[in-house]
Amino acid sequence: MEDRAPGSTPAVANQTQPSIKKHFAGRGAWVLTAYGISGLALFGVLAYFFSDYIAR
Repeated sequence: MEDRAPGSTPAVANQTQPSIKKHFAGRGAWVLTAYGISGLALFGVLAYFFSDYIAR
């Protein structure tokens, strides 16, 4: 205990440093998001052509 510098105990060191945890979405979430956006875009294009076909 006497060999340690003052304030270097694990309890004190943990209290002085703020713990910042960043949460990152996994790869699966990004893949599902890409599929969702692509599906909405495809649906929009199909709806456009279908409405154009009906209007004629």
